[in-house]
Amino acid sequence: MHPSKVSHDWPNALRWFLCQELVHFTPWHFFTEPDQFAFAARAFAREDVSRGQVLVFAQRQDCDDFAGLEIQAGKVMNRVICFHPVFASGSSESPRSWNIVSETFDDVFDFVAKCVVTDMKDWAETEDARDLDGGA
Repeated sequence: MHPSKVSHDWPNALRWFLCQELVHFTPWHFFTEPDQFAFAARAFAREDVSRGQVLVFAQRQDCDDFAGLEIQAGKVMNRVICFHPVFASGSSESPRSWNIVSETFDDVFDFVAKCVVTDMKDWAETEDARDLDGGA
């Protein structure tokens, strides 16, 4: 993400990755545009049992798993919330009565260390790195 698109209001941990353009961690990918995952943030607000809000910054490419920074009183916090929405349509309320949150992490570094790197290692055990660059 171009540094001019990185908000100074976001926690430093997220800005640290974005300003260095560290955004591709197959199978996870961080956003390259601030509103890229706005649809997932809307789904979270609609489906989360606590009716919370998040700034979604990452998606796992093989499923509808997302990671977002918790928003409290309009401020983006450090806490990362991983979730899997159902993208219910047709109503403002989700029929879901269970929590869509799968895990939480203290900050983006904690999320990358405990979730992203683990998932990357799992993929690396079954996929050749040549597949990441089109087999070149």
